[in-house]
Amino acid sequence: MADTSIEWTERTWNPIVGCSLASPGCTNCYAMKMAGRLEAMGVPYYQGTTQKTKNGFVWTGKIATNDNALMEPLRRRAPTMWFVNSMSDLFHEDVSEQAIDRTFIVMALNPQHTFQVLTKRADRMRAYVESFSWERAVENCRDESGSSVILKHSIADLRRLFGLAPRFSYDADRSAWPLPNVWKGVSVEDQKRANERVPDLLATPAAIRWLSCEPLLGPVDLRNIPVAEGVTLDAMTGFHTGYANRLVQKLPDATNSLDWVVVGGESGPHARPMHPGWARSIREQCSFLVAFFFKQWGDWAPHMAVGNEHGGVDMVPPVSFKAAHRWRRWDHGRSRAARADESLSEFLTPGIISVPVGKNAAGRLLDGVQHDGMPA
Repeated sequence: MADTSIEWTERTWNPIVGCSLASPGCTNCYAMKMAGRLEAMGVPYYQGTTQKTKNGFVWTGKIATNDNALMEPLRRRAPTMWFVNSMSDLFHEDVSEQAIDRTFIVMALNPQHTFQVLTKRADRMRAYVESFSWERAVENCRDESGSSVILKHSIADLRRLFGLAPRFSYDADRSAWPLPNVWKGVSVEDQKRANERVPDLLATPAAIRWLSCEPLLGPVDLRNIPVAEGVTLDAMTGFHTGYANRLVQKLPDATNSLDWVVVGGESGPHARPMHPGWARSIREQCSFLVAFFFKQWGDWAPHMAVGNEHGGVDMVPPVSFKAAHRWRRWDHGRSRAARADESLSEFLTPGIISVPVGKNAAGRLLDGVQHDGMPA
């Protein structure tokens, strides 16, 4: 457990650590680098979760559980927003069903808290939630001796709370499913990942469904997700549009829509730039329908020479020659010799989209506005 600088949550909670790369958004994973540093410092649970390469620390795929960290929400009474497994993925293919069940038991026992679950394995999350059983989850809370591993709760307590045995008069009913205090989300960095993950998310029973489009590496149209031949899904409303019937219709199995979208650019060494138009497009898609949160520009910010679609210009601090050279490294459309021949004045002509100025200088204003939307 730790306080965090992540703008959309209050604390991180890591009962599970370790992961592996799943898609392009993982390339510069901050958790991977942090896990490498913690492992080098000798923190027990991180041992073997990363390996050092010429490009820095990378995940090995090893998963470790931390039973002491698992109990942290039970020790905190004050209502808190928790980001679950910032150093892993709860639905990673090598995370055991037992570890997931224990995590959900703890979340169910703490209705005063809100838990934000985020995964790149949307298909496993959907399968887990659809096949969930309180009987199985409670049994998975037994240790080798048969006793409960859950702080202050015996197996008998858990069975009563989750409707598996008669309750005492003072027992609360914690058996609601899906859990009303758990937000389920998926990471989406480009259109391909949106097409793969969003339909599974919307089919997953959840109190709140959300997307983290960070790092945003390409344009994403959430209002036209292909789900079948000739049929697209509007994730903002849950409506389908098909070629056979031009009228928009809500199908019986498509009653769910997104509640929240977070957008952010990449920060840190080797950060990749986010086109301002990608963020603006998602903001407009969310308009009046879905809460929109703009987390950050990342290391790259819009350049003052570029007119935006609202008729104004985006302002950032002056660019240095070093920064200009760094931008040209991302411009793969011309040869190295052609890029080297450019002068700084040519670099600053209109049409340049963004420049690397650092996360703090870039800030988190989109068209001069701080977007802090949260789901109701």
